[in-house]
Amino acid sequence: MIHDKANHTCDCEPTLTDSQVLDFCREGYLLLEGVVPDEINRRTCDYLEGKIPANPSYIPDGMTQADLERIRASHEPSTIFLEAWFIEHVLLNPQVTGVMRSLLGANVGLPILASHHNVECPSPAQGWHHDADHIFGPELNFVEVFYFPQDTPVELGPTELVPGSHIAPTKRPNEENGVYAEGPAGTIGIHHQSILHRRGVSTAKGRRHMLKYNYWRTSPPQRDWIVEPDFDLQSAYYGGHNQARYVAHMFYWLCGKGEEYRVIGGQAWPWTSPNQIRPSYGFGSVRGYQPDWRKHNQDGYAV
Repeated sequence: MIHDKANHTCDCEPTLTDSQVLDFCREGYLLLEGVVPDEINRRTCDYLEGKIPANPSYIPDGMTQADLERIRASHEPSTIFLEAWFIEHVLLNPQVTGVMRSLLGANVGLPILASHHNVECPSPAQGWHHDADHIFGPELNFVEVFYFPQDTPVELGPTELVPGSHIAPTKRPNEENGVYAEGPAGTIGIHHQSILHRRGVSTAKGRRHMLKYNYWRTSPPQRDWIVEPDFDLQSAYYGGHNQARYVAHMFYWLCGKGEEYRVIGGQAWPWTSPNQIRPSYGFGSVRGYQPDWRKHNQDGYAV
C-alpha cells in the first residue's frame, strides 16, 4: 500500500479479476461485509455522535480549527477523513482499496467530502431515485461508497439498490423492493453513482449511521486488474437485450478501448443466448455503432 499524503492518493495491487470487473459493470454494485474492525466501527459512531474529541492529523490549507469544528457538526462531517484511525482502517482498508485500484486504476484519489445519513428508526422508506448529478455513460471516473459502522440488518433500513439500473434512467414503484445492502458493522457497499437506490424502510428502534463518499480516478483506464487467462471477451456474459451493449461498452472503456467499441445490433455480439449454435456475429467489428447513452435516437444507437 502506498499512501501519497501530498497528492491525497493511494496505490496498491488490484484484487478484482476480469469476471468480477464485468460483474460490476453489469450489476452496478458489490458488497464487502464486515471488513472494518469493530473497534473502528464503534469509534466512528462515537465520532459522529460527538462523544469523542477530534484529533485531526493535520489542518488543511486555508482552514482553521473553527472551520473543522463547523464541518464536524454539519451533515457533511468530512473532518473524519483527517482522523488517522479512520484513514488507516476505513479509507485505506485493504479490501476496499484493492477494489478501487481495480475499477479506477493506479493512484486512486481519496475522498474529500462525506455525507452523513443519520436516521432515527423506525422510519419509512425513501422513494426510489438516482442521485443528483448522475451520469449515464461508459466512463467510470469515480465510485461511490456506503459505509455502515453499526450492524445494519433489513430491520434497520439499509440502502436498497436495483441491480443493473446504472446504465439508463429507471423508474420503480415504491412498493417494489430491491437488493438490500445489509450486513454486520463495518460493511461497505461499493456502487456506481448512477444506480437507482433508496433508504429502506426500518422497523427496529435505534439510530442508523451511514457515511457516503467517493473515490476518484486519476489515471487513464487500462486493463491492469487481474487478467484471467481463460476470460473470453467474445463469449463473456454482458447481460440481456437493451443491457449488454451498454455493459460491454463500459467494460471496454475500462480496458482503455472505449473509442474502439462498435456493435452492429440485433442478435449480434455482445448479446448472446445459450441456445445459439455458433459465436455471435459482430465481435471485433470496426464498423457499426456505439450505444446512445443520451437517448437521442429511437433505436438506442449513436452514429
